[in-house]
Amino acid sequence: MNIEFTGKSVIVTGAASGLGKGIAMQFAQNGANVWAVDISEEKGRKTLEEMKPFGNSYGFTKTDIAKYEEMAAAYADAKKAFGKIDIAVNAAGVFSTNRFLDATPEDIKKHLDINLMGAVYGCQLALSLMIEQGGGGKIVNISSVGGRLGELDFPFYTLGKAGVINLTQSVAFNAAPHDINVNAVCPGIIRTPMWEVVLGAIAGDIPAEEQEKLYEDVLKARTPLGRAQTPEDIAYAVLFLCSPFAANITGQALNVCGGSKMN
Repeated sequence: MNIEFTGKSVIVTGAASGLGKGIAMQFAQNGANVWAVDISEEKGRKTLEEMKPFGNSYGFTKTDIAKYEEMAAAYADAKKAFGKIDIAVNAAGVFSTNRFLDATPEDIKKHLDINLMGAVYGCQLALSLMIEQGGGGKIVNISSVGGRLGELDFPFYTLGKAGVINLTQSVAFNAAPHDINVNAVCPGIIRTPMWEVVLGAIAGDIPAEEQEKLYEDVLKARTPLGRAQTPEDIAYAVLFLCSPFAANITGQALNVCGGSKMN
């Protein structure tokens, strides 16, 4: 199986760091034109510099994905640059350590605006454009194994990610008549900046030098394979779902989590 995307154009949100960057880089390495979207312009531009050696076409739009008009502008930039968008990946997200009774309405709204509504806007824009273009397309949303069940410590994160799974299924129904596949990937434990926030919340007052052992203990307790996932692991799953080999897969949420969830 040779998965490559020469001639395909991809838009990836959250492409400046973490999972989004890992996904964007893998698409670039496999021949795609990539439009990077992120709120951090400095890191986003750095991602573009790292893509240049692969020799394809790349671009960037500084975007707050919680604002529809900014997302629409990013899609317009990508369409203008590439002429079309074949693949859309909604990977941007934030992590909240607010417990249920401690969160303010502003905390909750900000969190859901980014993690859920950002994906809603991305799906709306991508689906509309792909239908207009004809010829099918692929949409992948990054959810989380946390979206499978509720969570004591991080309820608004899991709420948003559960919404992303449901969104994926609903959009898949709308997209199927147009030969557009819509799926989600649910990562487990990945040592990205977002997971550092999780670790800090779990660690509490534990000294920094002891936090690494705590991380290993949490990892082994939660993951049957006993190892963390990497951004590349998630990227490989996304690329597969966007390849011809996954032409008959839609409306699915694929766990890539070392077995921490088996549903």
